[in-house]
Amino acid sequence: MRPTHRLAQDLRTQGVRVYGHRGARSYAPMNTLPAFELAILQGARGIELDVQLSLDGHLIVLHDFTVDGTTDGSGAVRNLTFAQLRELDASARFVPAAVPLNGKAPGPFRNLKLPTLDEVFELVRDAADKDFVVNVEIKAPYCAADGKEGPEALDGVEAAVAASVDRYAMADQVIISSFNPPTLGRFKALRPDIPVGFLVEKSAPVDTAALMAPRDYEAWHPHFSMVNEQSVARETHRGKMINVWTVNDPTEVTRLAGLGVQGIITDTPDRMVRALGKK
Repeated sequence: MRPTHRLAQDLRTQGVRVYGHRGARSYAPMNTLPAFELAILQGARGIELDVQLSLDGHLIVLHDFTVDGTTDGSGAVRNLTFAQLRELDASARFVPAAVPLNGKAPGPFRNLKLPTLDEVFELVRDAADKDFVVNVEIKAPYCAADGKEGPEALDGVEAAVAASVDRYAMADQVIISSFNPPTLGRFKALRPDIPVGFLVEKSAPVDTAALMAPRDYEAWHPHFSMVNEQSVARETHRGKMINVWTVNDPTEVTRLAGLGVQGIITDTPDRMVRALGKK
């Protein structure tokens, strides 16, 4: 018998939930504690973030496989120790993409550390409601067309995420997502009680959908351009919740809500909350 995922069941019946994409990344440095806190303050009912392991096996919250794009450092995350990563300024390359609806630009941001997943869970526990959801994307390289992975994928990140979830008793408030089907399979083998989300995009180098059976995931996480009546009907028939990325256009969020999706992942939580009439 497959486990019952209470969170997955609840989210399918609670209307459209707004998730801050890497926090409120249009207004604050992505994947930092200030960005996550701002998303909470703007009325998001969840956040999306990215995790990977340092050279010495510590979980770090960062989207890119290198630190070059968002920090004052350089190099691959997997080649840097936790101490080296924590010396970097996660706000070094930040440029605001917009001003919040309230007209108050947050910041200035200086010398922000790359957070750990533990630190994010602690923030959520202290600043958000018990029904707030954290969508944890496990960063993993795309697998080959035959489903095989390189050795860099087998680094134990799934076990590290599960341990962090347990330390903060977040099992009822997390969805684990990835573009990589084997990553999701390894996590489900460890924690079948926690729902996983299958991330998909049209430009994937291989047809990952062919590697993922419907029974292997609880949530479908497509790019918004892939969402239409047919795809929503298919995943709804399969009993999946649908969380869509990355949606910053109020007109688009209205279309998606009308189709019956459960989640909107956005860089501008305040704008999407307003578009949905939730604040």
